[in-house]
Formats: sequence, structure tokens, C-alpha cells
Amino acid sequence: MEEYVVADLVKSNYIVKAAILDPDGFIIAAMPDDEKTKQLLSTLAEVQYVTGNTSQTTIIAEKITIMINQLAKKHALVVGCESDSNLGFVRQSISIAVARLDGYLQSKKE
Repeated sequence: MEEYVVADLVKSNYIVKAAILDPDGFIIAAMPDDEKTKQLLSTLAEVQYVTGNTSQTTIIAEKITIMINQLAKKHALVVGCESDSNLGFVRQSISIAVARLDGYLQSKKE
């Protein structure tokens, strides 16, 4: 399930990277599925663990904008998009993905 949601995000306009992290910060699914992407997104996701109770954190850089979203059961969704992206469209896509993932994670037995 996680792989499908990540793949759908990367297929949408503007989004170039996406990953889902478990509560320990390990990547469950990522697109593109390469070490450079995984290292970048997992490093940036650490910001979410430091900021605490926020549901979404946005990091705006020169070449990429990163959005980190809190998911159910302390998982995180990290999305990277082009710096000139339509952030409203990106946030809408993320909102749909978060709803899908939260429902899945809450129903998943540990």
C-alpha cells in the first residue's frame, strides 16, 4: 500500500520525491528508489521529530521544497517538489495521500 501511495504522489505534477518513514525514521517506501533520495528525505524528516506536535512542516530551499507530514502511529510522509511548484496543488495531493495512509496505518495491526 505504501509503495502505491508514494508512486501516485511522484506521478502527480510538481512532486519529484516522496517517502514514508516509520516511527524510528527508517524508510518504508521511497520514489525514486535510490540511496541519494532516501538519505536526503530521511535526514530532512528529522526536522519533524524535533518540531513536535505540528502536522506539517515545510522547508523551502533554493532548488527544492520539502514538506513533512505527520501520519498515524508516528509515521511520516516526506515529499519533495520543485521550487517553482504550485504549492496549493502539491498540498492537495499530499492531503489525499495522508488520508489514504492514515486509514491504512490505523487499520494495520502491529
